[in-house]
Amino acid sequence: MKTFIKYIFLLIIPVFFIGLILISCEKKDDGGTPVIHYVRITDPEKADSFLTAAYMGDLIVIVGENLGGAREIWFNDQEAYLTPTYITDETILVTVPSSVPDEMNNKMKIVFADGYELLYDFTIDIPGPELYSIKCEYVPDGEIAVLTGDYFFDPTTVIFPDNLEAQISAMTKTGLEVIVPEGSTTGTIKIKTKFGEAESDFLFRDNRNTIFDFDTYLHETWTAPVVYADSAPDPEVCSGNYATIISDDVRSYDWENNLMILYWPKNAGLEETPLATGLINDLVFRFETNVPIEWHAVRMEIYMSTYDNSSGHGRDEDSPLPSHARWMPWKDGPYTTDGWITVSIPLSDFMFNKDDPEDNEQGSRPIADLSVLTNLTMMIFGPTAAPYYPVKICIDNVRIVPSTIE
Repeated sequence: MKTFIKYIFLLIIPVFFIGLILISCEKKDDGGTPVIHYVRITDPEKADSFLTAAYMGDLIVIVGENLGGAREIWFNDQEAYLTPTYITDETILVTVPSSVPDEMNNKMKIVFADGYELLYDFTIDIPGPELYSIKCEYVPDGEIAVLTGDYFFDPTTVIFPDNLEAQISAMTKTGLEVIVPEGSTTGTIKIKTKFGEAESDFLFRDNRNTIFDFDTYLHETWTAPVVYADSAPDPEVCSGNYATIISDDVRSYDWENNLMILYWPKNAGLEETPLATGLINDLVFRFETNVPIEWHAVRMEIYMSTYDNSSGHGRDEDSPLPSHARWMPWKDGPYTTDGWITVSIPLSDFMFNKDDPEDNEQGSRPIADLSVLTNLTMMIFGPTAAPYYPVKICIDNVRIVPSTIE
């Protein structure tokens, strides 16, 4: 009897171990329990840089075990797109969704083929809004202002000066179209989302250091004609009266009064006052323009010269320190604008002498002393060839201001 029991025992032991081996193999075949060890960036040289958070759109690597069965990955309540070839048992390569979550639990969730769900603490950093620019700094009340930036997400609030909230008419992640509130004045614009706040580094309706506005600050009346706001203007105004540089056909070095805008303070009986003060590298020449028909080939020269200059415009041979900028937005093809826009030309671009060759992009005469420059001319003037084209360039609110506000 003891011998029989002994044999039974000896038979049971191998069967037991075979069962364990089969169970173990079966578990391995099923992939085992998924585990995440860490998350890292994709750069192999920085594989030891572990992440606990990432930004929307970041490409990350999830490192662990038994991950091959992953079928879905969620960050908060947003599902990421999975590429099967980027999934192995040890790693998953995935891009964090660029869509904004409605609910944030700061979790990553991986759903596997068998329905198993793995949760892992992981934060998605959603930046606050950024506001880069405005298409036109002067927009009438009730009209559309176009803002450019990033990270504009619902809900977004746009605040104009005097704490006036604007109605949003269109929005993307990088752009906003808003209706300018009634009663808007000069000041900064603020953008608010639930992730932060941004304030413009420009002024809406910037009225600092205005040289021309054709309402209060006037040019020589025998130059470019003024279009009056109360005269059914075409195009519509952006801010009261404006001047129009206009001609039916512009030829090389045409010297026509209606192709220039001239500020000559001595001729107007005004005191000798510099056009601007400050560091040249910190200042910009800025104005609003509307170019409704195609502008071809002939450049705009913008001159600054001294108070006692014999003719005021600064292009004379005997003009001291004539420095000018060349504005040629048509260089990549005929130029028009979709309504009014704001143009900014750094004062450091005022670096040309009138005799610098056409292909000279460096200039030979940068501004040497801003404090003696009191006169200003904007004129269409330069070389061209047939066929000759008409020009119509509307100008308003010419000013020299700091490139940003503090």
